[in-house]
Amino acid sequence: MVRLIRGLCTGLVVVAAVPVANAAVEEITVSAQRRDESLQEVPIAVSAFAVDDIRKLQIDVTTDLGAAVPNMQTYNITANANAMQVFMRGAGIQNPGFNASESPVGIYVDNIFRGRLATANLDLTDIERIEVLRGPQGTLYGRNTIAGAVKVITRTPEDEFWADAGIGFGNYETTKVTASVGGPIADGWGASLAGLYNKRNDGWIDRGSTGGRSLGEYDNKALRGKLNFFGSERFGATLSLGYVDAENDGYNGIPYGPVFNGNPGEPTSAPGQPLEGFYDSLVPDGSVGLGKTEQLNSSLELVWNATDALTIKSITGYSDIDDTFRFDLNGGAFQDGGPPVGPIFTGGPGVLINSDSSNKTISQEFVFQGSIADNIDWIAGVFYLNEEGDQLYSPAVVVTGDAITEAVSTDTTSYAVYAEGTWNITDAWSATLGGRWTRDEKEYINNCTTTPGVGGFPACLDLTATPADWTVDLDEEFDEFTPRFLVQYQLNEGTSFYGSYSQGFQAGGFQTLCFGSQLCSQQVYDPQSVDSYELGAKTELLDRTLRINAAIFRAEYEDIQQTGILLPGVPIFPVLNVGESEVNGLELEVNWSPTDSLNLFLIGAYADDEIDADQLPGGGGSIIAGTDLPGLPETTLRVGGDWRVGVFGDWDFLVGGDVNYVDEYFATINNVLLVPSYTRVNGFIGLNQPDGPWSVVLRGKNLTDQDDYVSGISGAGTNIRTPLAPREYMLDVNFRYR
Repeated sequence: MVRLIRGLCTGLVVVAAVPVANAAVEEITVSAQRRDESLQEVPIAVSAFAVDDIRKLQIDVTTDLGAAVPNMQTYNITANANAMQVFMRGAGIQNPGFNASESPVGIYVDNIFRGRLATANLDLTDIERIEVLRGPQGTLYGRNTIAGAVKVITRTPEDEFWADAGIGFGNYETTKVTASVGGPIADGWGASLAGLYNKRNDGWIDRGSTGGRSLGEYDNKALRGKLNFFGSERFGATLSLGYVDAENDGYNGIPYGPVFNGNPGEPTSAPGQPLEGFYDSLVPDGSVGLGKTEQLNSSLELVWNATDALTIKSITGYSDIDDTFRFDLNGGAFQDGGPPVGPIFTGGPGVLINSDSSNKTISQEFVFQGSIADNIDWIAGVFYLNEEGDQLYSPAVVVTGDAITEAVSTDTTSYAVYAEGTWNITDAWSATLGGRWTRDEKEYINNCTTTPGVGGFPACLDLTATPADWTVDLDEEFDEFTPRFLVQYQLNEGTSFYGSYSQGFQAGGFQTLCFGSQLCSQQVYDPQSVDSYELGAKTELLDRTLRINAAIFRAEYEDIQQTGILLPGVPIFPVLNVGESEVNGLELEVNWSPTDSLNLFLIGAYADDEIDADQLPGGGGSIIAGTDLPGLPETTLRVGGDWRVGVFGDWDFLVGGDVNYVDEYFATINNVLLVPSYTRVNGFIGLNQPDGPWSVVLRGKNLTDQDDYVSGISGAGTNIRTPLAPREYMLDVNFRYR
């Protein structure tokens, strides 16, 4: 890897000698501060991706963003394949498939907060741009943005007509069809319709000695319509309706050994090897994973320019989600007790997890923004959200017939008021002061019932450890004020420097993975908070052909929330406040266009963390949290570029690629499972008509066909891994009309 990086850096130096020919890095407009600004003028660490960036980096689904953003990790683990884990600057979530779970990274689609990571990893189509805001966004975004925010902005129809269509054919019998059309339909009115069909008929997860079809199939459909009124200088309105229907083989973990159950009272520290092949899940047909989600999302944004100095916005959102997942927590393997290590049996069901959930969310935000005199810009607002969910969660040991059902109902109401002002002291200097008050009111009911078998795990366990049905009924309130202060110096149009202090807050909450333990289910975890300090520089050099954006930060977390692995007689995975943590990091984004036909980029990050860990309760004693946060590799680096040249007529030849390196990191807070470092190579080659409608591109991910995994569980009765996909490729044919 070191040799590869040295070679790439040498190539950059050589290319520096190439003369500039009307070259310049692409100018990107972002709305990170709730108003349109140049990326280079926003005093926030922002990764922004326009349409071309999304295609070149092969950001097909939400989890692909993690490899394109410094100090961000995104990947699947258990639950539905449409669920995703997300980590940023040390904060993360590991149980995204549950209604009671909440992410420290806020997901926004067209300014609407989407709180359910259980269904967030979806195909991205007809996207105008994506913005990833790093660090706490506690003033302007607030709720659950203690580590950052992801903003997806879809294309809005106005007075220009477009028609796009594409079809792709890939390995594993994959077919992807996309289409969108939009433009004016009447004076001052625009409408658009976008659709997607993405189907894979063959999977890449083998069944080993178990036999049966390969796993990893999916069938995804999505449709979105937009209606936009833009015919008035004073008033505008945009209505969006979206529908998603996705079905897949869910999660199917790869079982490892030789230690599976671990020693009583503590998880195993032996990572082991795959019981069979690297991609061999040993689940029998009756335990094959399943993921299904059906979503209806809608939003209405009204904009009134009341005066030249005052704009009022109303942003209303509604979502209705049904989600189902099923998977075998043991990956088709089961280990007899011991001591100290018993035999492993494969090809039979282990611990089968079933979940059916529904969730309805409505949100309303009013935003007021304007200016005072010529040197003060301000923004203020109020926010309301109500989220109600029901979930039937059923772990079962199929071979014994033992099972439980936890019927969980959740009801969350969130309120917030916020304000922020920027004083433009001179043409170069400005200072910003803001704050947000947030209040979350949460209710939680969990009713556990036992289906007894021949005796054993799982069973509803009351406080006296006697198998018995039970009900837990809780309600809690959490509130916090989070300020933000920053100073910015704008050297010129493309270069600025800033320093900031901001606080972030995420409410406490209720448990999801207690496996029938009433004592666990009664534990309410506390809010987590962060004090974040950041210095940043955004520069454009060499006649605006070279962009270098960098940030250094220090994040001081209190009561940081993490998922534990405990064995108090029965394996449980509660969310715990594990103590205080400090994360110090450096983030670097470089884009260079030395000629008008060559683009090069580098995305790099470094992070170092320290934990002042509390002692965590465990069976037969206690378990101490590890010395490293999970999902936080020390170093990540992605280097690549693309080149185009005219070949015949009005066609360009395209070629591009990148190398992505991720350092080793721990999968869980107890630092038992160390995920090895990995390097993956991606690329594309094709033909494009820059002034015409057609393009044909062959693209691939993991071109060197490396075997890598990104997460897993080791201990508490299971030992599984979550692999990344082997080599994938697709031939895309696209038509666009402007």
